[in-house]
Amino acid sequence: MEVKMIHNVHDLEKTTPFYVEKLLWGTKQIPKTYAYIGFVPEDAFYVKMVCEEKEPLRRYTKQRDPVYRDSAMEVFLLFEPERAKVEPPVYLNFESNANGALIASYGKERLYRSYFSKADYKAFNCKARIEEDRWSFSLRIPVKVLGRIYGSICLEEGSTFSCNFYKISETKEIEHYASYSPIKSKTPSFHMPEFFAEAVITR
Repeated sequence: MEVKMIHNVHDLEKTTPFYVEKLLWGTKQIPKTYAYIGFVPEDAFYVKMVCEEKEPLRRYTKQRDPVYRDSAMEVFLLFEPERAKVEPPVYLNFESNANGALIASYGKERLYRSYFSKADYKAFNCKARIEEDRWSFSLRIPVKVLGRIYGSICLEEGSTFSCNFYKISETKEIEHYASYSPIKSKTPSFHMPEFFAEAVITR
């Protein structure tokens, strides 16, 4: 995946979209789901995910609510992928429903994750939008936040990281799972950084 450098968030949808279409664990179909990601140097990564789904399930309204039980889309990011070859990597997850209720945390495994602070949640500026035939959410991931987790990291043209993007609902009536990069596991879990896709920052 190429992650383009952009001048500001308004350029995000000028980048090439990518699709979340790898169906997992018995899922037969999902609404069309795609996303954009761009990088403003020394500022932040910007992400927008879009799902062409009418009337999405959206019961949860608060930060850290279990939005994956609604109709949700998710962004997982891992920086310093080389370190992952010698020790369990720290990766970030961002999960939102159509209300803009956000789960944001980081850690080395699915359990015992660390949640971001209220100030960080505000900086992420998660916003959802519902239209007649689709819904979306947008997200800002500041370089300063990444620096607190990873220390000094190089984010310039040619820098690499890894990532995956998901569509999910754990509610039985509409249960489904899909990813951008395929997950080769019999056990349902998105918390598998070994299956993240490689991304490179480009101009």
